[in-house]
Amino acid sequence: MKIKLALKKFKKYIREHLFNVKWRCNWCGEEIFSERWFCPECESKLPIIDKAYCNHCGRELKVSDEYCSTCKGKMISIDKGRSVFSYQEPIDKHIKDLKYFGKRYLVEMFGEYLSNVYFKNYFNADLIVFIPMTKKGKKERGFNQAELLARELSKRVGVPVGDVLEKTKQTTRQAKLGREERLKNLQGTIKVKDKKAVKDKVLLIVDDVTTTGATGEVVAERLKKSGAKEVYLLTVASVPPKEKY
Repeated sequence: MKIKLALKKFKKYIREHLFNVKWRCNWCGEEIFSERWFCPECESKLPIIDKAYCNHCGRELKVSDEYCSTCKGKMISIDKGRSVFSYQEPIDKHIKDLKYFGKRYLVEMFGEYLSNVYFKNYFNADLIVFIPMTKKGKKERGFNQAELLARELSKRVGVPVGDVLEKTKQTTRQAKLGREERLKNLQGTIKVKDKKAVKDKVLLIVDDVTTTGATGEVVAERLKKSGAKEVYLLTVASVPPKEKY
């Protein structure tokens, strides 16, 4: 036990004092030795959604609108959605690096950007929740990236995280599925295990990517059926509607 504790402290010392992820730009790799995640040039090119976007789901658009083609008439249970970035480089690669290559330091980076969007949009949530994984899926990956993001955001905005959702069945990987296929794939797989915790509360769902919006919509629907007052969705990135181009 003492050896494990000493090793953990040593790794923490190395990470904080001998290797700092902010010493190099997380896009071009240039040495910057600053408190920023990117060099000024790369930061100016980040696909941040801050100009034209859908007022309902938060996707990037050419011209701002109340509803985009992806969410109109489809994202009904979600009261408002927002994303920090459009799903483009380098953010798409960073999300994959977190999910599939275990680069957990990116949680801190994403958490900083997520908190900025949280405050900018006055979410004022009572509880932060996250998209769940099955026990098997979490064991295989080693973590649930949505949970890590939710807990990082919680530390920054002072809103507690509620582990209130459960995924009861492993589903087919959704990356290549369309919206209707995703909805069918998710049918009967999400359960609210603590209804008292969500009743009459304003909830904020946190996830890594909004693709079709199907996952967030299914979760929001379950939460509202369990008594949630309002349900918002905040993700690191969202895939823009095809009509944008």
